[in-house]
Amino acid sequence: MTGCPVAHGYDPLDPDVVANPYPTFNRLRNEGPVFYMPELDHYIITRYDDVEQVLLDRDTWSASNASSPLNPICPAAQEILAAGYHRVPTLNNSDPPRHGPMRKSVLTVMSPRRLNALEPHLREYAEALVRGFMHEPLIDLVDRLAFPFPGYAAFSLLGFPSEDTDMLREWSSKRVLLTYGRLGDAEQVEIAEIIVAFWKYCEDHVAARRAQRADDMTSDLLDLADKKPDQLNDFDIVNMIYSMALAGHETTTNTIGNGMRALLSNRDQFKALIDDPSLIPNAVEEILRFDGPVLNHRRIAKVDTEVGGVAIPAGGKVMMCFAAAAHDPAHFEDPDVFEVARENAELHLAFGKGPHFCLGAALGRMEVRIVLDLLTTLTPAIELVPDQEFEYSPNALFRGMRAMMVAPLGLHAVAT
Repeated sequence: MTGCPVAHGYDPLDPDVVANPYPTFNRLRNEGPVFYMPELDHYIITRYDDVEQVLLDRDTWSASNASSPLNPICPAAQEILAAGYHRVPTLNNSDPPRHGPMRKSVLTVMSPRRLNALEPHLREYAEALVRGFMHEPLIDLVDRLAFPFPGYAAFSLLGFPSEDTDMLREWSSKRVLLTYGRLGDAEQVEIAEIIVAFWKYCEDHVAARRAQRADDMTSDLLDLADKKPDQLNDFDIVNMIYSMALAGHETTTNTIGNGMRALLSNRDQFKALIDDPSLIPNAVEEILRFDGPVLNHRRIAKVDTEVGGVAIPAGGKVMMCFAAAAHDPAHFEDPDVFEVARENAELHLAFGKGPHFCLGAALGRMEVRIVLDLLTTLTPAIELVPDQEFEYSPNALFRGMRAMMVAPLGLHAVAT
C-alpha cells in the first residue's frame, strides 16, 4: 500500500455520486489515476490508458470477480441462493480455458445473418411504440420506449414469451441491486428468492427448447451443443441465457435513456440529427462516450503488478471506471461537452475492449440508431419536461434512469 492514494470519502453508491458521478470521477482522475477504496477493498482506475491496459492484459488480470456481489450478502440470502442458484462462469466472468468456447458459441449463433434478419422486425416494433405515443402530451420515455424496445429485442432473441416481459424487467432490476448495490438483509432475502425464480425460469426455458426447438438463440445454442458436446452443454446454456437475459437489454435501455437526456438537454445537437441524419451513427458513439450505460467494471490481479505507478498485489481487486476514462482529456478534447459530430467518439470503452469486448455491441448500436432515426423523424418537437428530478438505479455498475418525462409534441402542446 506504500505510495497508493486512498480515496477517503469516495462512495460509488453515494446518492449524489449516483445522480451525477462525473464531477467526482474528474476530481479523482485529476488527483491521481489510481486510488484504493478501503470501504469496498477495491482499487479504482480512472485514466483511459490504464483502463485499456487492464482490459487487454488477461495474463495479469482475471475476470472472475466481474459478477461477484460488491457488498457482502447476508447468511439468509446466501442460504437461499445456495439451494436454488447454480451459476458457473460463462461470458463476462470467465477466464481461459473456459472463456474461449463460451464466447465462440455465442458468436456462432449471434451471427450477422441473424442480426440483419432481425433489424426490420425491430424497426417495426419500435415504430409502433413511437407512433403509439407521438401525439400524447406527456409520457415517460423510459417506460414507453427505452425499456420495452430493448426488452423485446433481447427477450425475443432468446425466445422468452412476450407476456413475460414485465416480470423479467422487474427481476432484472432486482438482480442488479443485489450484485452491485447496497441492501439491507430483508431486501437481500427478497431478491435472492427472485434470483432463484429467474434461474428456474431459464432452466425451464432451455428444457422446453430441448424438447421442441424454435427460431431463437436458445434453440441455436442447443443445436450447437448437439454438434459439439465437448464445447457446450445444456447447463452451460442455462448459464448463458441467464446472463444474456440481463446484459441483453439493461445496457441498451440505459443508453437510450441517457442518450435522449443528453440530446434533449443540448437541443442544438438533437436538431443537428434532424437536419443531417447521416450523423446518427456517430451520435450513437458519442452517447456511449458521454454518458454510457456502464460506469465501472471489475477485475482481480492474478500476480503482483502495477497500474498508473501504483503497486497492486496478487488478489487485489480493481474497479475500472469506464465513465472516468470516457471523460479523460488526454483522449477526448473538451470531454464534458456533448458533441454528436465528435471525430473520435468511437474510441470510448463502453463495450469494453479485448477478449471480453461486448458480444451484443452490434445489436445495441442497431437499436439505438433505430430509436434516433424514429424520434428525429416522427417526434422532431420532443422536449424534456423541465425541473424534473432524474432517479438513477442505486448501483455501482449500470447507469440508468428509472423514468424520464418528455413532451413528444413539445412543451407548448402541454401548456395548451
